[in-house]
Amino acid sequence: MKPFRLLLALTFQVIFTQGAFASSPSLSNILPRGAQRGTEIDLNFHGDRLDDSVEVMTYTPGFAFGPIEVISPKHIRTKVTISNEATLGEHLMRIRTSSGLSQVKSFWVGQFGSLAEKEPNSEFSTPQPVAMNTTVEGVLENEDVDYYVTEFKKGQRISAEVEGIRLAGAFYDPYVAILNSERFELASSDDTSFLLQDSSVSVIAPADGSYIIQIRESSYTGNGNCRYRLHIGAFPRPIAVYPAGGQTGTNLEVKFIGDPAGDTTRTITLPPKSDERYRIRAEADGLLSPAANLLRVSPFPNILEAEPNNNLAQATPNPIALPAAFNGIISENGDQDWFRFTAKKGQRFIFRAHAKSIGSPLDTILNIYGPDKKHITSNDDSDNRQDSKIDFTAATDGEFTLRVRDHLKKGGTDYVYRVEAQSISPGLSLTIPYFARADYQSRQMVYVARGNRFATRINAGKANFGGDLLLEAIGLPAGVTLKADSMHTSVNSGVLLFEATAEAPINGALVNLIGKHVGKEGKTISGSFSQPLDFVLGQPNNTVYYKSIAPKFAVAVVEKLPFEIKVEPPAVPLVRNGTLGLRVKAIRKEGFDASITLRLLWHPPGISSQPTIKIPKGKNEITYTLTANSGAALRTWQIAMMGESDAGKGQILASSSLIPITVAEPYLGMKIEMAAVEQGKDGQVVCKLTQSTPFEGKAKVKLLGLPAKVNAPEIEIDKTTTEISFPVTIATDSPKGQHKNLFCHLTIPAADTIIPHNVGHGGVLRIDPPPKKPAPKPTPAPEKKTPPATVAKVPPVKKPLSRLEKLRLEAKNK
Repeated sequence: MKPFRLLLALTFQVIFTQGAFASSPSLSNILPRGAQRGTEIDLNFHGDRLDDSVEVMTYTPGFAFGPIEVISPKHIRTKVTISNEATLGEHLMRIRTSSGLSQVKSFWVGQFGSLAEKEPNSEFSTPQPVAMNTTVEGVLENEDVDYYVTEFKKGQRISAEVEGIRLAGAFYDPYVAILNSERFELASSDDTSFLLQDSSVSVIAPADGSYIIQIRESSYTGNGNCRYRLHIGAFPRPIAVYPAGGQTGTNLEVKFIGDPAGDTTRTITLPPKSDERYRIRAEADGLLSPAANLLRVSPFPNILEAEPNNNLAQATPNPIALPAAFNGIISENGDQDWFRFTAKKGQRFIFRAHAKSIGSPLDTILNIYGPDKKHITSNDDSDNRQDSKIDFTAATDGEFTLRVRDHLKKGGTDYVYRVEAQSISPGLSLTIPYFARADYQSRQMVYVARGNRFATRINAGKANFGGDLLLEAIGLPAGVTLKADSMHTSVNSGVLLFEATAEAPINGALVNLIGKHVGKEGKTISGSFSQPLDFVLGQPNNTVYYKSIAPKFAVAVVEKLPFEIKVEPPAVPLVRNGTLGLRVKAIRKEGFDASITLRLLWHPPGISSQPTIKIPKGKNEITYTLTANSGAALRTWQIAMMGESDAGKGQILASSSLIPITVAEPYLGMKIEMAAVEQGKDGQVVCKLTQSTPFEGKAKVKLLGLPAKVNAPEIEIDKTTTEISFPVTIATDSPKGQHKNLFCHLTIPAADTIIPHNVGHGGVLRIDPPPKKPAPKPTPAPEKKTPPATVAKVPPVKKPLSRLEKLRLEAKNK
């Protein structure tokens, strides 16, 4: 066996042969959900379009498959022999047919023989008998409670652990309890930090006798998809390990914490390579804990807390220069751990806590204090996780202090943590984006038809470095080649094109897909593809409750398809603020006339197009238009167009070859001078031209963005033209005011085609109303002569004399 080849299934003659042009298969579940290692069982795969199955592909070693028997298009069966060396726990599988690849599903390997649930077992008084050290496979229906009875001796460990939500069949929450024969509950478990929603309980038998294991959905809302594997026996069940990690390639003494028989220690040799989820299992009396405890293996030396270290003055000293890893346990409510470390001015380190990520209940808060004992910075949650992270740069030389505590100031013996303080380092990972919201399976694999092509988009997660990436696939099936442009430093995504020869054998492989960057000094930064498997989603907003990771890229060669997609390489560039029409042809086989949907899987920066466009039924050619904005990156990009159709049995896919698209500056620049014209009159819009790239022949220019009822003719120019003037006709009722959206559409002839440009954006045309005519002066009315009015004469009224005047008058008259 090749050491790095993980595809261990064999190819067999299939009993049933499907007609031509079948679609890729669908896989909904694998039954039974698990089995004991070192045994042979019948394995059933349920889904759709499985009738041309040729292979079971596995991502891990330890499986040998017999011939595949096709029961129906929705059901196939095969015998599988599970090696004694197969790893306990989850294994990933998919079906390869002669027409495609199925989704990934999980299968579990355990240490115990399996027993199927048998009704009636829904009452405490009628439990199903189970031998010690057995795995029961069952289903929790609505309002269902299952009971199992096992005999134990006094002092024996009674352990029960369930694989429920981790079987990835449904979002549900199993509950497990241990009861004695008098129905007294000895222990129960709903959720666990290290098993997510799955449960685990373990106690020491207080007396000889029968003990009942109860399992149910915690809210009694099960259904036919709520399957479980319940392990019942005397196996050890620690709930944490300390320290929570160690340095690569070293021996590490680990304490297993929380087993009812007491804590134990064991020295293990850590692997030479880093592993974020290194699995170790406790062992007692030849039995292993079903689920592993997690350790982080990293290149940093360990610093272990030394109690008391509950305040700054008691902080654990650190003789090790960073980078290093701080390890401890928040062992009781209110506990907090302090560590010292030294740094020089300008040194930068990332302090990342690991607790929730390794199955600890601790919700960390990190704080850093300076040499002056003053608080510098803190963090609770980071990167959409409950584990903390601090990006720290020392402002001065000196001794600093790190504090670790729980967000709610809780604690316990299993509240373990590891804080890794590391220098800034580059990182690279490759993924394929989800094809649709919450769809983690579609288009995450490649199945390329003989004599055809298949394209996929690839995303690169680059951290702390820049530069181009080279992409390669190691271990492709015979007859398949990868064609990919290097991923330019300015982008984090691109297109991979897989092409199969017409004679390529129908085959498949799990491939190492690798991205590499070679720096100026020859240092290589590399990363590989992995497929996130969001197996269980739930509320709110499709929250991921259980996920796994497929570490390889599945590629298969399938039977020929009834069409190919050909795109004529463009002979001219796509200019900024311009468009480019791609001539797309469907090469159809006789009798195939279905419509074909086209889509670009990736757009270079600044380039856009319609999401999809169809070649209609019976048609063979269409134009797919690309548009570049003013900031489109100036270089030649490689794109690919995927064609999707249906030949009667589901979707079939084929891609074009890589299409080179050269983005260039416009051949000329333009400035539209502001123009003002009166309603109902003719005017001129003057445009100043700046020639950049000479062209032959006559180019046509249209003035666009004009308001309603304004017209301007098309004008021809050549490479010597520096100014044009559009005569514009303004209707009497055209809208008045400033119109600021004028631009010109320019078509330049080149290579028996045209290069469309949109230039001169932002031109202004002001339409003024006609000036108002002055109002005529009013004519004065003729003056009428009015005869003088006759005034009556009234005799004056004499003023009466005063008393004094009367006396004077009398004296005068005497």
